[in-house]
Amino acid sequence: MSGLIVTGDDVALPVTLKKDGATFTIAPTATVKTAVVSLGRVKTLIAATTSANAAAGADWANSLIIATFSSAETLAAVEVGDAILEIQVDDGGKTTWFTAVTIEKGSIA
Repeated sequence: MSGLIVTGDDVALPVTLKKDGATFTIAPTATVKTAVVSLGRVKTLIAATTSANAAAGADWANSLIIATFSSAETLAAVEVGDAILEIQVDDGGKTTWFTAVTIEKGSIA
């Protein structure tokens, strides 16, 4: 999956997580956090937010999460280009996934 993040826009990126090539159930009590980091994973470009199992389009029973960032959060991204969406699920133990995203500078206020 590759997602597009335009600075200044509200973003909702659907991501299906897989373990051993298969979907799985994310418990409703789990904590799912997403952040956007640089390709070398040395810099956070958009700070971590918590995803909700009740988010529109989410299906945690089939490991589909929605990574959401507000317009204020995307506007704070000072670098554009290729980046990584880091996803961490904590369900009594933390597991992390990475997927490609691209940040583009928005021009419309």
